[in-house]
Amino acid sequence: MKKGLLLVFILLFVFTSFAIVKYEDLEAKTIAIINGESINYDYFQSQAKTLEVLRGINKLNNVFYKILVGTTEGNTVIQKYEKTKLDKLAGEILFIQFTEKVKGLDLKRDELYNSIKSQVESIFNSSKLSENDILLYLISKGFENKEQYIYNIYHDKLYQRSVSAIYQYLIDNVTVSENEIRDEYDKNKDKYFKPQAADIKLVLLNSSDDASLAYQKIIDGYYTFDDIYNNKISSNEATMMRVNIDNEQSDFLKTIRSSFPGAILKPMKYNNDSYALIKIEKKYPKTQMTFEEAKSEIIKNLKDEKAKKLFDELVSSEFQQFKNNSEVIINSKYFKGDEINGN
Repeated sequence: MKKGLLLVFILLFVFTSFAIVKYEDLEAKTIAIINGESINYDYFQSQAKTLEVLRGINKLNNVFYKILVGTTEGNTVIQKYEKTKLDKLAGEILFIQFTEKVKGLDLKRDELYNSIKSQVESIFNSSKLSENDILLYLISKGFENKEQYIYNIYHDKLYQRSVSAIYQYLIDNVTVSENEIRDEYDKNKDKYFKPQAADIKLVLLNSSDDASLAYQKIIDGYYTFDDIYNNKISSNEATMMRVNIDNEQSDFLKTIRSSFPGAILKPMKYNNDSYALIKIEKKYPKTQMTFEEAKSEIIKNLKDEKAKKLFDELVSSEFQQFKNNSEVIINSKYFKGDEINGN
């Protein structure tokens, strides 16, 4: 299943009102408590990024910014924005909790957080920036401190991990019969084919000059492409691969698709630090897959479709029931609202 579609699908259900919403006077740094899990100010702002929003408004219209931050009415608007962000965050945290508590899937939260924190610290340390410069960089990205930056990466990955875990759980628990596989193949043969492809030999060289010189010597007949490929001339990196040329996704693939077997292509940039000499060994036309060749792909597609339906049922029943029985306590120092409607 396409991840984008899955995430959009979840959004339809996650960010609705919750059954039990309370407003209480919590400690200053706690924004909310969701089923006993405290959400502190930095965690909340890692998602709300109010600083980034206000800086953007100030840049576009300084007068409007002053009204927004300097009046009671303006502060009410800011609070409504932050409450919307809190609702979204609460919905995502509830889904994470559902994944762990109801479905029993271990998301390895501590391991994820520590890994991200270690990576961020390593990047900043290797940058040789001063603490003040790091802070200025973080502010430019909408974060008030390093903790918010880490929380932002952590929460996004944790939520994505919970979505993937649930989906994989569903995939692992669905089955398809031989009759279903055969029926799908008979009805949708056109979907199952081997794309146009080409076998190519590829030699990577360190610079454009090296690649151009090697190409010219091949053209002039001093040695063959295979001499270079077999490391008789140099010790450059060489490999053989099969590439899908059914869709012309790049100039590299377009060139291969329009060339004939045996052709030696002019040097081209392969990645950021190397150039490639390429020889086309063989080309393959688009062909229909046999039933046996298509079987694994058919099983994957059928499981995916079943998982979508199961996900729909899971969200509208099990997860909805979990939300209905959940308790969200919001710090009344930050927000006041209609508890009955969960606002």
